[in-house]
Amino acid sequence: MATTWQVLAGNLAAVALFVLSWAQLRFWLSASPRYLRRLLFGLVMGVGAVASMMLAVELQPGLLFDLRASLLIVAGFFGGPLATGVSIAIALAYRIALAGTGLWSGVALILAAGLISLTGRLMLGRRKAQLRHALLLGCAAGAVAVSAMFALPADAFRHAFTSMAVPVSVLNFAATGLAGIVFIMAGKLSSERDLLAAALAQAPDSFYVKDREGRFAAVNVGTVRINGFQTAQQMVGLTDFSLTDPARARVLFEREQQILATGTPMLDEEELLPDASGNQRWFSISKVPLRTASGTIIGLAGLMRDVTEAKRLREKLLESGNMLSYALAEMSDGLAMFGVDGRIVFCNEQYRAAFPLSGPVRVPGAHLRTILTAVIESGEQLSAPSSNTEAWISQIIANLHRESEEEINLFDGRWLRVRTRPASAGATLVVVSDFTRIKQAELELHSTTSALRELVRTDGLTGLLNRRAFDEALEAEIRRSLRGGTPLSLLLIDVDRFKAFNDRYGHPAGDSCLRLVSQLLRSSLKRPADLAARYGGEEFAAILPETDEDGAYLVAEAFRQSLSGARVEHGGSEKGVVTASVGVATYTADSLDRSGAVLLQTADEALYGAKGAGRDRVFGRRLGGTDRRYARS
Repeated sequence: MATTWQVLAGNLAAVALFVLSWAQLRFWLSASPRYLRRLLFGLVMGVGAVASMMLAVELQPGLLFDLRASLLIVAGFFGGPLATGVSIAIALAYRIALAGTGLWSGVALILAAGLISLTGRLMLGRRKAQLRHALLLGCAAGAVAVSAMFALPADAFRHAFTSMAVPVSVLNFAATGLAGIVFIMAGKLSSERDLLAAALAQAPDSFYVKDREGRFAAVNVGTVRINGFQTAQQMVGLTDFSLTDPARARVLFEREQQILATGTPMLDEEELLPDASGNQRWFSISKVPLRTASGTIIGLAGLMRDVTEAKRLREKLLESGNMLSYALAEMSDGLAMFGVDGRIVFCNEQYRAAFPLSGPVRVPGAHLRTILTAVIESGEQLSAPSSNTEAWISQIIANLHRESEEEINLFDGRWLRVRTRPASAGATLVVVSDFTRIKQAELELHSTTSALRELVRTDGLTGLLNRRAFDEALEAEIRRSLRGGTPLSLLLIDVDRFKAFNDRYGHPAGDSCLRLVSQLLRSSLKRPADLAARYGGEEFAAILPETDEDGAYLVAEAFRQSLSGARVEHGGSEKGVVTASVGVATYTADSLDRSGAVLLQTADEALYGAKGAGRDRVFGRRLGGTDRRYARS
């Protein structure tokens, strides 16, 4: 029994030898076609199965017990149908050649092993094999090795089962499980190594590994391309002395030896070098020492990255930045960028100078609330409120990220136009322009326009409204009194015997007389809404809103008395002094049908009535309701 275990243990060693040999051979065949690798895998496992049968325990001629099932099962499970077919063909050929008592049992064992391996492969599908699958294969190998004994003759079966069932099943389980574990781990390491090798070889940057003597041990496609070679094999074993001029090669070698001696890496150094076409390009170069697990330096790894375009872009950005800084410094407007949090991201000096009192706090990082608080405390902005300042500040902060334009009047008389424009990512651009001259010109123009407008509406001699302005004002008051249901009165005044005054005293004296009349008329109007006008020549008029007939009479009589009381000599008048006749027309509050023309005509009729009654009198008429005439002197 001890001899049986010893022989099968030797058989196990042979199986392990073939398994480990293939694990090593697989690495060297990694670049070969897939079908070739599987063919060779089946061949190696088939030969291993033959070797296992050659080292088998032979109970009687032709009755063999070995570990062939383990190799055949792993061949089919890990190599697929092609490897299964090759390994089974080799194993069957050899077993049939041996013949003997256990021929059919051996054939059944080989075929069962192939069937189990292919079934397991089919069940696994595209999934990766795990350790549990190796253990299941081991159990299957032990079971099929024992099951094959049932194909033996009865007397041979009893002897074989009693003496060989345990060692054969146990060692087949161990051999298959260990082989499965080795292949799973080897496959995993191979996949990782292939992935790493592909990543290094196909990386766009130049990557290489050198030994301590400066020889290239590994290079990727980028290194091959930069140096003008076709394949990596052409560069392996070369040094920099084979790639560049001796002086530069010596500098590179000494620098790399310094890295190897000190262990200090060289990182991101930029250098201008010719590429394979002879064009000068910028490269970022890094070199780091490679250490073993114990820390011993065994070589170095280098990385070269073409940074020509990046360097050009940096130079353009730097140039653009300089131009932008110059533009910001030289522009006349103030410029500031506020972030989404309401703080200044950047600003130029013009922005700060535009606000002499709050400028010191207008710096990057300052919050808008701090700036506005300084504006209020310093009194810098005339439109800033003196009370309820918090609401004013909160409103401006809330509107910061909205497009707006505002005019600000500062304490020193300057005017600023502040334009706010939302930018990307929640930021806001603020442009401040000093438009004091424009604003002053605008105010002056507005003042001039108002003066011109007033001049167009004013009589040049008396300063009262002229006829055109009077007509417009009368129509407006007619409409307003009609809407409000209020009385409206009109005075129409004529200077008595004025032509005779002009003829006797001359036109300058006549002009002085008319100016006196206008002054006295203006003085007689007591309410702000009352309007006086020069109606034409020596005729004047007055519009008295919300004034009834009694009120109108009082105004007319006050004017008449003030003029006659002025005692302006008039030798051409029967009164001996300058006097005036006044016609008054009044719309009562309940008058629903009102017309400026009718009111004017009525006042004119009253005026002629006053003149006809001897001049220096007030005649009037009330319109609306019951018309009533009145006369007073």
